[in-house]
Amino acid sequence: MKLSSSKYRFFLCFVGVLLQSCISANFREYENATVRFIRSTPLPQPRAYMGYCSNGTSTFVIGGENKSGENFDNILLFNIDREIWSELTPIHIRAEKNINATTVNGSMFLLNGNESKHDENIDDIDINVREVNFNAQIPFLKDVSVNPQPLYKSGLAVSKNIIYAFGGMLDEDTYSNTLYSFNPENSTWKQLASMPKQMITYGATVDGKIYTFGGRNEKAVDDIFMYNIKVNRWVKVGKLPEPIVDAAVTQYRHYIILFSNEQIFIYDTLKGSLKRYQTNIGKLRGMGATISKDKLVIFGGIKQNSSGKEQYSSTVFVLGIDKLLN
Repeated sequence: MKLSSSKYRFFLCFVGVLLQSCISANFREYENATVRFIRSTPLPQPRAYMGYCSNGTSTFVIGGENKSGENFDNILLFNIDREIWSELTPIHIRAEKNINATTVNGSMFLLNGNESKHDENIDDIDINVREVNFNAQIPFLKDVSVNPQPLYKSGLAVSKNIIYAFGGMLDEDTYSNTLYSFNPENSTWKQLASMPKQMITYGATVDGKIYTFGGRNEKAVDDIFMYNIKVNRWVKVGKLPEPIVDAAVTQYRHYIILFSNEQIFIYDTLKGSLKRYQTNIGKLRGMGATISKDKLVIFGGIKQNSSGKEQYSSTVFVLGIDKLLN
């Protein structure tokens, strides 16, 4: 039977509402659940707004700032089995915060990053794409490309060894909705379909799709968007139960995991469902999060104590990923 145009629109609307209600129902089911992280070996120094990534076995922390607003020029490596931090020597980067970092084919790639103290000026974004070969007998750092649009607090994701950079800020007044791909093999860039909104946002890739969660522009954002790499198109796939304006994001199998405002959010890309857990971590911003050897690691950031005073943190929290997915 062929539906009339009005009935077809009603059907699409009904399906959309049904999908949204499924996400909401799943969310409410886990609304009061709590998981408890254990503390591991702290960072050598308190820091926030660092770059971070994992190669699956080790966690890397890149740059960042201390409580005085001064930036670090080193890369730290966390051995999850031995719970030991070490410095990746003899590498020294430009001392920056807000660096985007990821690993591709045994190398680490660094994009963006800025120097200014406490982000007083965000116009000094690093234009160079840097490659860190950490598997060489002597690790080395080199510039491999120039970023066509350096951005403050851009998002970063990887699919099939291609790096995708999305969103961020051009200057103090202008948010971006651009999406670029970068191929590390031949150092080529390609501009792709723009995001539905100009914003800072947080995301990761699963099975050829980029998912972004919340963020901010002139106001807080609570949307979940999905970008299909194959067809070069963005669609809205849901809403968060509350806006997420500062988050650390990582990915495990078909799950995308965010830590924000002392809560863990887990998005199942196969089901389109969302879980939320309370934690014992406390409120943080500017922290990092990775998955290494099936463990979720959350570290650094700026915490607020009971009197409201802010402190830069060196604390490292660890939780087996099975505790979240069972």
